[in-house]
Amino acid sequence: MAGKPALVSALTLMAVYASLDFPGYAPFLLIPIAVVARTFHRSVQCAILFTLVCGCVSHTAQAHREHLHAGHEPSEIPAKACGNIESLLPRPSGTAFIVKADSGYRLRITEKRAFESLPEPGDSICFEAQWYPVTPPTVPGAFDTREWLRSQGFAAYGKFRHWTSWHGKWTAERSFYAFRQWIKRRFEAHLDPAETGLLLGLLAGDRSGIPDAIRNDFQRTGLVHVLAISGFHVVLLAGILSVFLKATRLPHKVANLIAIALLFVYVPVTGGSPAVKRAVLMFAIPQLGTMFGKPANTFNSLGVALLFILLPDPSQLWNPGFQLSATATAGILLGNSCNPFKSIPEGLRKSSLWKLTEGYVLSPTYVTLCATLATAPFLIHHFKTLSPLAWLGNIIIVPLVSWGMQAGLFALLSPIESLCDTFCAAAGFFLRMASFLTRLLSDSSGAAITVGPFSPAILLLLGALFALLPAIRKNAVAKKFGLLCLLLFSAIFCVQGYMQISHPSWNLTLIDVGQGDSILLTTPSGKHILVDSGDRSKRDMGKDVIVPFLRHSGIQRLDALVITHPDLDHFGGASSILRTFPVKELWINECSRTEAKADWQKTIATAADREIPIRDIGRGFTWREHHFEIQAVHPNPKSTAGLKCSDANQGSITLRAHGLGHSAMLTGDLTAAGEKEILASDANIRSDILKLGHHGSKTSSSAPFLDAVAPQLALISSGRKNRFRHPSKQVIERLDSLHIPYLNTATSGTVFVTFSADTVIVEPMLK
Repeated sequence: MAGKPALVSALTLMAVYASLDFPGYAPFLLIPIAVVARTFHRSVQCAILFTLVCGCVSHTAQAHREHLHAGHEPSEIPAKACGNIESLLPRPSGTAFIVKADSGYRLRITEKRAFESLPEPGDSICFEAQWYPVTPPTVPGAFDTREWLRSQGFAAYGKFRHWTSWHGKWTAERSFYAFRQWIKRRFEAHLDPAETGLLLGLLAGDRSGIPDAIRNDFQRTGLVHVLAISGFHVVLLAGILSVFLKATRLPHKVANLIAIALLFVYVPVTGGSPAVKRAVLMFAIPQLGTMFGKPANTFNSLGVALLFILLPDPSQLWNPGFQLSATATAGILLGNSCNPFKSIPEGLRKSSLWKLTEGYVLSPTYVTLCATLATAPFLIHHFKTLSPLAWLGNIIIVPLVSWGMQAGLFALLSPIESLCDTFCAAAGFFLRMASFLTRLLSDSSGAAITVGPFSPAILLLLGALFALLPAIRKNAVAKKFGLLCLLLFSAIFCVQGYMQISHPSWNLTLIDVGQGDSILLTTPSGKHILVDSGDRSKRDMGKDVIVPFLRHSGIQRLDALVITHPDLDHFGGASSILRTFPVKELWINECSRTEAKADWQKTIATAADREIPIRDIGRGFTWREHHFEIQAVHPNPKSTAGLKCSDANQGSITLRAHGLGHSAMLTGDLTAAGEKEILASDANIRSDILKLGHHGSKTSSSAPFLDAVAPQLALISSGRKNRFRHPSKQVIERLDSLHIPYLNTATSGTVFVTFSADTVIVEPMLK
């Protein structure tokens, strides 16, 4: 490591930034670095000291910049202002203006109306905007708007009411924006919108035109890095530039300098993401070192790239894209330093069959494995998922995307229109094939698996263990540390397992899905049953809210998905859940099989396509395990067909979960007529927790039913400012008269209830 001062300096700088933001980790992060630095030559120590001084100064400046935007609510930002347009971001819902107001605020304002022409970056603008409210997330794992605004440096975001602009000074972004628009027009003349969007994302970093379905497929298979401009694209572009420049017979040094200059221009064209900066710097540093007779070490090149990214903007350290890009590169470099294929006998390595196997199967698989192991702690921490099929995608799909990208680049550079059309046709073919194969991989139930959540301490140990893997064979210290990590892992998991067995509990989570229902039951043995799946009219709650929540909670599969009745606000997210998350069984009532709603029949078809068993449940159905059971108390399958199926709400599945001396009643959209049927059945319905029927509508929660259940707490699932004005005033007055407290997701967000032998703990996410 003494020959890699830049990498050591970069790692030290990251540890300092981490300890400044999290003082509790300071001893853990800084003491080992101080010990290691003590063994270095004085020149390396000076490099580290200089880096630390620069780092502390830049961190102070960054904290001051963030302070300027911290603590402001949208209501504090003036709705009327003037400023300059920094950039324009085309989006499916319109065009987002990034405006630097005269007051110093950076603002993101969307224009959803269509205009023949829009202002350009650098133009001046005066406007009146409507700011969107910034509320804390109400579901764990959901999108955090406040954190997103902070990471992007925006004080507020909203939409225009009206605006006036006039021509301003030239900025580099104006030319880059015009260049991106030219690329888009060039491809639109020859390709479909989806293919145009893919090429624009691959070549210019504008992913607004990539269809959501394609984006989701790439994300689910762990190949989303292919769509974001990263080292893969930069290396490919650098190779193509080298071929073109060598063809001009320019001197070798001149060609390299031109290639480096063009790549540095390419950084702002694509939006200047950390991955692009890192890749361009890692290309430029070895090239410049070779030109001046000082070949650079690849690890040192990575260190220089990290320093150039972190010194001006310390907040990048917490950017998931930066973390994944840096660790993937480090993992590949570490893996290449101990490439196992070098130990293959020389006679075998010279054979054509071995070269083909190594080049197209073994090497891509090994590189993917190295990158996956290196990024695993960060993927688990941020997303709680890993993609087992990513290695297959990197072998099959990445080459197709690279060929499509090359064909698209040749189309842009072709001066003859017929050649451009030919190259575009080739690009379209490769990209369609890549999208088709990605969809096949995405449809597999093993495309993404939930891993975690684990504490930061475990993930730090895991990362250190992966970093030491190349040295374990030869280094005794690495072997001892690896053994220590395994022992610590074993001890932690044994303690956690013992605590779960010795202190059993079960959980009910009322997920905030707006004006809809979704409830997760977790049994003492760790099985998971989801009751209803939210709405899909405004947004797909299954894809956007429920699946992220399940992964954030470390849930690997659902043992059952229960749809109480076929109303969209109860089954809207089911199709997405069935497609993207492992589900063992689908539970419905008998009437639902004959429901003619097209969306509902598509949900049933999705379950059939996935070979998920569909079970009819009604009164008399019981699902049991040790210390816990779920009973269906409604509907009664023996009642007349007319009474049972005439009203979907009346026939809503009603479940009573019971275990460890406590119980909860889940009523779906049960109406007063359905409640009357339950009361007439003499079933035991007394429960600690009652989820009110039909979002607290006046047609539900009758006084006799509330009196019979006698809950200690009522839960209501309703949307904020919903048009139905749920919950009803009559129901609230009824609850108050019976002295039944209640929580509403509209004001409390997601509600967590934990039942143990001696207590019931209720924790609303918003307090």
